Amino acid sequence: MKYRFVLFLGISLLLFGCKKTSDQNGGAKAAFENDSLSFEAGVKLSEDEIAFDKKLARLRKQIVEKAGEQSLDLNNKSFEEIKPFAESGKLYEILKRMPKGGLLHSHSGGLTDIKWVIETAKKYEECYVFLQSDGKDYIFGQLAFFKNGTAPQGFVSLRRKILEEPPFENKLYELLTLKRKTLCAQVNYWIEFEKRFRRIGLLLSYRPFFTAYYKKAMYDLTEDNIQHLEIRFFFGNLYDFQHGEYGAETAITDLEEILKEVQKTKQFSLKIIYTSFKFLDNKQIEEQLEKAFQLKKKFPEIISGFDLVADEASGNSISYFQESWSALSALSKKYGAEMPLFLHAGESNSVFNKNIEDVSLLNNRRVGHGLNLIYFPQAMNRIKQQNELVEVSPISNQTLGYVSDMRNHPARVLLRSGVQCSVNSDDPGVFGYEGLSYDFWMIVVYWELDLKALKKLVFNSLNYSSLNENEKQPALDYLEKEWLLFIEQANQKLD
Repeated sequence: MKYRFVLFLGISLLLFGCKKTSDQNGGAKAAFENDSLSFEAGVKLSEDEIAFDKKLARLRKQIVEKAGEQSLDLNNKSFEEIKPFAESGKLYEILKRMPKGGLLHSHSGGLTDIKWVIETAKKYEECYVFLQSDGKDYIFGQLAFFKNGTAPQGFVSLRRKILEEPPFENKLYELLTLKRKTLCAQVNYWIEFEKRFRRIGLLLSYRPFFTAYYKKAMYDLTEDNIQHLEIRFFFGNLYDFQHGEYGAETAITDLEEILKEVQKTKQFSLKIIYTSFKFLDNKQIEEQLEKAFQLKKKFPEIISGFDLVADEASGNSISYFQESWSALSALSKKYGAEMPLFLHAGESNSVFNKNIEDVSLLNNRRVGHGLNLIYFPQAMNRIKQQNELVEVSPISNQTLGYVSDMRNHPARVLLRSGVQCSVNSDDPGVFGYEGLSYDFWMIVVYWELDLKALKKLVFNSLNYSSLNENEKQPALDYLEKEWLLFIEQANQKLD
């Protein structure tokens, strides 16, 4: 009897041990298979990078612990509420120093620090602010330049207004920035968002301010260790009071001159994506495409592609413009130039918004936002197979109300599913910050990213940029050199 019991026990232990080993092996295999699908699967880290990766994980853990000590619920706070906390820690300091490659998704009216905008605008005697209720032509807080004595009714001198009423400067700052001060605020953020661009738009038509604005923007980006910029740019005529209006080409030549100045001291490059609006009709968009090709033919090295923007809940769908997309081939032959598409799509939480599906069927290089791509598996597979990039803008998505708890951002699914992405700030000036460091802080903390993922995101920003082949390799070589230096210095700082 004793022998049978011992034999039974031995067999049971053997079988249990085999099952446990089998379960463990199965779990390890599943984990490996999942990891092999992730967007950063091919990245290999050096010994120095592995050492920094461990320190990065400790920094993230310390942030969570520090938040707990301060009774700060990270997961139920907006970026605006978290920002001072982020700035106070080592992770933000380290990420400020990190080379970030390129900023691929930005807009011409949202690049520069709004405090600088106000401070600079009030230096111009010809700058005025509209102080009456919103109307058809102007809205409260809108800024514009006028010759002395020609300002329309409702406008007053900005400089005089601030001198007479100093608190108005802070009020104007609030009117020009959009911040999600709590996650539960009930606000129509798109309407408020568009008002911010309307209030600043007339400033950027005035050529002296235009050049000062973009010079400030480019230098600020280099200070945040960004070496390449791509702007969604709306072309209109610049003007000044000495010469009147200038054609659309003047904006490009002015930007090229600013770029040359920046390049004297910094590694920096620039591409412009010609941008129009989704609420126009096909005839109007074909006219816009024609203008884009004309500029591309004259400035082939700086005009890189075409995009349409607007609130996706109200603008025309991507499929509505099929007639315009069909005209691209003929326009390419006519002008002897290509016009790649970099279309906004999927900036929506709705399964009924099918722009992302339509975009995946076009010859589209990069997708702006792509939030609802996770609802369209076939489109996701097409975008992966076509090796297209999704331009992700975490803080923008939260501020505009598409994502509340950043842990649930759709990009986490995209990354784990092998969709290539880059990190972008969209309109940081409007959202009350500059550069890309804050966006990287948010995704390191909330998406629990390791160094392999960070490195892939950074290098994606140049690999999927619209730099031509002669420009791209030197840019990547420079980024590689800066990355190695950053890892060395970061390891020393965190020892």
